[in-house]
Amino acid sequence: MMQRVSIVLFFVTTAGMAVLPVQGVWAQNQKSDAAKEPVGAPPASVRPNDSALPPRHVDEEKTDAVTPEKSQVTGLRFLSSKTYTRIMLDLSQDAKYEVRQLKEDATKGTPARIYIDISGARLTLASKEPIVVEDGLLRQIRIGQYSADVVRVVLDMHSLRGHNTFMLPDPYRLVIDVQGQKVPQTTATKEAPAKKAPAGRKPETKEKKPTAAVAPGIRKIVLDPGHGGKDPGAIGLDGSTEKDIVLRIAKKLAAKLRKELGIQVVLTRKDDQYLELIDRTYLANAEAADLFISLHMNASENTDARGIETYYLDNTTDEAARRLAARENGTSRNNISDLEFILADMKQNMKLEESITLAHRLQTSSVGGMAKVMGNVKDLGVKKALFHVLVGAHMPCVLVEMFFITNRNEGRALSQNKYQDAMVQALYDGIRKYQQTTFIAKNL
Repeated sequence: MMQRVSIVLFFVTTAGMAVLPVQGVWAQNQKSDAAKEPVGAPPASVRPNDSALPPRHVDEEKTDAVTPEKSQVTGLRFLSSKTYTRIMLDLSQDAKYEVRQLKEDATKGTPARIYIDISGARLTLASKEPIVVEDGLLRQIRIGQYSADVVRVVLDMHSLRGHNTFMLPDPYRLVIDVQGQKVPQTTATKEAPAKKAPAGRKPETKEKKPTAAVAPGIRKIVLDPGHGGKDPGAIGLDGSTEKDIVLRIAKKLAAKLRKELGIQVVLTRKDDQYLELIDRTYLANAEAADLFISLHMNASENTDARGIETYYLDNTTDEAARRLAARENGTSRNNISDLEFILADMKQNMKLEESITLAHRLQTSSVGGMAKVMGNVKDLGVKKALFHVLVGAHMPCVLVEMFFITNRNEGRALSQNKYQDAMVQALYDGIRKYQQTTFIAKNL
């Protein structure tokens, strides 16, 4: 029996990336002339300059019953910024899809469009009215049951530089990322003309306050304290939670990076709130960050397990890494394989080599730095795994597992300010060494 599905639309602004949830059923009552345009024709009949055509007639009596074989499209939401918009469709199960792009046709008054046909699917949204976005990049989203077996999504664009589409499992979500034209960044500032001193007097000079030197090549970092809200993450033997420890470390690290390196730092969460994994990389992309670092603590049924390890996004056959990714993803071990096909299309957009370098710098600094205050620290090395939180990032991205919260000594240590400060210093050193390495490499 189908349940009523409520959708949350998130509107994200670039000024601090405030997320404002608007609760309600998917239905939108906003209408415009463009919103009345029906969903377009199937791929077989689409020519480069074709205007959108109405969907084929579907016999309602034959399609009211939803067969178990069809994937039901149950929800839609989007996140938008000035140059990047992410659209997410909720599906009941996996489904095949095709993505096509149509150029703008000024003679017919049709905008540039992207459309996605989801095969073997049934639209079960309460309303099929277009969603007006108007964020400067995306005009609106239209969705409809094109035929008995195809759901079509049409994105009417204002501007388009590129797009990427992928499926995430458990729960299944079809994610469409669209990028608009880059907004030029202006760094030059005008200085007020110096005032002339009266005759016979020396001009007064104001003492300038020292400012932090900006790390070359790194303008902005997004730090992601893992878990939060209803998701505590791993729990220590003393009851401490992963979500609390990593948030405290992230806040301290952000303050240190701002003060000592002059880097802009954005936290995916500033307090104990729940944030979906896919929304964390969206934030990093929307902020056009130079690095994305997700902070976590490890866990094991073996309370003697200890050490530090750092991950980058890639396929792996290592069972331990796959189990860890399943835990951090909040999914089953079997569903990790569903992510593997995503990477073939993403690697060309992914900063893989830079991610590996960043992972090694952070791992080396974390092990070495913590060994100074804790003695023998086990180096578990740099590894690769399929973490949801890293999927779709447009910049070098890594996930750091800072000790085992389930180890009595390591869990107790990271709950104390002294060792948190040491970890902050170690991560800071790793970031500084990475930026030095990349700066030298770019200037050889």
